[in-house]
Amino acid sequence: MSTTATRGLQSRARVLKAATALFATKGFHETSTREVARKARVNEITVFRHFKSKQELYLQVLNNKLGLMVPESLIPLLHSSGNCEEVFLSLAERLQEFLDPVFLRLVFYAALEKPELLKKCYSPRLLSFHEILGEHMRERIDRGILRNVDPMLMGRALVGIMAYQQILSQLLGGGDSPGSNSSNAAKAYLEIWLRGALKPDAPARWHSPGESRTQTPEAAAWPGRP
Repeated sequence: MSTTATRGLQSRARVLKAATALFATKGFHETSTREVARKARVNEITVFRHFKSKQELYLQVLNNKLGLMVPESLIPLLHSSGNCEEVFLSLAERLQEFLDPVFLRLVFYAALEKPELLKKCYSPRLLSFHEILGEHMRERIDRGILRNVDPMLMGRALVGIMAYQQILSQLLGGGDSPGSNSSNAAKAYLEIWLRGALKPDAPARWHSPGESRTQTPEAAAWPGRP
């Protein structure tokens, strides 16, 4: 590859990196191509040499960052030789990596400013991701490892737990419990997802002090149901 071509690829990469940081910080409307050029240390003309418009640059940023959740990359992970807990813990940790602050901010800004563009860019990938995850859940259900509930909803519940944890800790400053780290948080959330919050030997319903603990027929028929 010629030196000129190499320099062109390098300047394009700098433009994309700068644009990603700015769009994630200020959104589409408040970010100018002049700012992108300044941050990338190139002329504004160079930005338009690589991308025909600000919209095209923005779309490439979304494709690059949101496209990190490539469903095909999860197949080896889901079909690894590890046991159920190891596989899902690896998945939870991978989700934490994907759902970093830049990813989350880009999604939120895009949802507010360019919702149709976000759907076009992200929805097919998200659907494919949930389909692959749901198929894996169905296999585990058929083997008697997981409960027989809707596998797609089961997968979305896991993703939802991890997404909320990242939003709370990375964007809202809620953080985790004292002394915990990202890996510990993933394990704790995974434990809740796998086994639920109710202890196996817990009473079917909560009783206030002095209340009779006689179970109703409904409570006996639905253990753990409030």
